[in-house]
Amino acid sequence: MTMTNLTRSGEASMHQSAHQQYWVSPIAGDWDVTRQNEVLSHHGRKRDAVNAAARLAQANQPSIVTIQRRDGSIETRRFYGKGPVASR
Repeated sequence: MTMTNLTRSGEASMHQSAHQQYWVSPIAGDWDVTRQNEVLSHHGRKRDAVNAAARLAQANQPSIVTIQRRDGSIETRRFYGKGPVASR
């Protein structure tokens, strides 16, 4: 089943409902890894947060990791595993 969701930036995205969505987001000078608004881990360095999110995504494929810049804009999205994604 395909779903349409709004990303944190307000843009519409189509994806398979089976995809886990992880976010690497700035918070008070540090970085959080979240899934469905639940904080999974907190890191002092962005690269540590990105690595943690990547490990989670690899273990729970198919997954998408959205990495934000310090200003909250989207820097990149990484896709893990097989499965159709209609819009990236």
